[in-house]
Amino acid sequence: MATLPGRPDLGHLRRQARDLLRAAQSGDTSAAERISALSARQNLAAAQLAVAREYGFASWARLKTAVDARNRDLEQLAEEFCEASIRDWTGKAVKMLAAAPELAGYSFATALILGDAERVRRDIARDPGLVSRADERWGFTALHAACASRWHHLDPARAAGLEEIARLLLDAEADARGATRTGSWTPLGCAVAGAANPAIVRLLLERGAVPDDRDLYLAGFAGDDHQTLRLLLGHADDVAAIVRMAIAAPISSGDTEGVRLLLAAGADPGRYADDAEPPAPVIYAAVRAGCPADLVDLLLSHGADPAAAGPDGRSPYALAVSLGRSDVAELLRSYGANQDASATDELLSACLRGDLAGATSLVQRHPGLLATFTGDQHGAALTRAAAAGNAAGLAAMLDLGFPIEARGDDGGTALHAAAYAGSAEVAELLVSRRADVEATDTTWDSTPLGWAIVGSGERPGGNPAADWVRTVEVLLGAGATTADVTLDPDDPKPPSAEVADYLRSQGIGTAERRTEQ
Repeated sequence: MATLPGRPDLGHLRRQARDLLRAAQSGDTSAAERISALSARQNLAAAQLAVAREYGFASWARLKTAVDARNRDLEQLAEEFCEASIRDWTGKAVKMLAAAPELAGYSFATALILGDAERVRRDIARDPGLVSRADERWGFTALHAACASRWHHLDPARAAGLEEIARLLLDAEADARGATRTGSWTPLGCAVAGAANPAIVRLLLERGAVPDDRDLYLAGFAGDDHQTLRLLLGHADDVAAIVRMAIAAPISSGDTEGVRLLLAAGADPGRYADDAEPPAPVIYAAVRAGCPADLVDLLLSHGADPAAAGPDGRSPYALAVSLGRSDVAELLRSYGANQDASATDELLSACLRGDLAGATSLVQRHPGLLATFTGDQHGAALTRAAAAGNAAGLAAMLDLGFPIEARGDDGGTALHAAAYAGSAEVAELLVSRRADVEATDTTWDSTPLGWAIVGSGERPGGNPAADWVRTVEVLLGAGATTADVTLDPDDPKPPSAEVADYLRSQGIGTAERRTEQ
């Protein structure tokens, strides 16, 4: 196996690949065998892959990453590594450390981030000022950095070291409540945000940290079966007085148990304030977020106003009807809400139920009703039905004349939404109605196939019958182009293993994938 020099030249490596390809194409048997061992094709991508493998890297992209890492100034690299270890959720820090293992022992900061308790202890013994000294960029102290590190999640073997570091810093009189100069981040907020660290959260609470509304809000996204939220609520002073935004977190994900925990601790839904501009009342926000009826019922039973209108002036009842949520609409009526849905709301409800006859009857009774719909309303309704796998509802809207290329969230069409959600039946319907499989969204300039690939990895939960392999198969069958498809393990949003295997079985995203040239 070849060994990279201390300061490798990417240009030289590119020339190696081109020379290898030229030799193979000129009849050099040895060169041809080096390429054919990895690919049935003789092209630059295959030659680059051969060169990368001969240097011990799985892909050209990984070789390039290693070259960049070695040639970059290590101080700058260490700074980027520390930031990625705190702020990045894609696993970038893991890749950086694999490409440049010397980062682990580079500095006090990298040792702190990685949970190297022995190194941190030695450095503090030599320079006690490290305990309270804040970095110039973020205003983080050593305790903030240890609390904010994601390495307990990226590599669980490092979790104990990070907890030990937090403990030794607190024993050295680090301030458990101290806020940064910029952003007002406390150690507790750092330990809760991102990949929450319950062990360090517990330690900080034992040492006097007091949670606030933002901490409780962030805990709603922890994904740890409410462990962090329970810890915080057990140490919060007067939950009824401090909670305003916290309930927005479980509402955003339809997390009934998270709402129940906050309400049981004394949170008042009447004080709810989300971060929307302008903010919406709690019941309207819950209906808009698609929360289950039991969550809405829980809020109503704790005194939430069933009639408080949203920023658009509509009542929660009207919104529920327009979203086809007859269960929530009935619940709101039982709590005294007025039946004030408009003909537009009723039409959307009929469509989402797949009741074309009922929708047609409404249109006949209200001449000009369809003309009142805006492009945004068309797009929102179509993409919502597509994401939920509601083929009958989508067909009803198309039969009524809703434009198939109307745009919804992130500028995607209904086919984009179906692809991301793995709604194969809807994708088939849209393709049969001549939806554009090459349409690009207005945010990422990506096609429905790109959305399907990303969706298969992220697995959104809106469609219980999601089937991303079948969805990809439908899109490919409709002629979706695959030139931009890569299956590089370094992709920040990779497909699911099943979709990746299917694409490979079709000869897509292998040696001919996009390369750095």
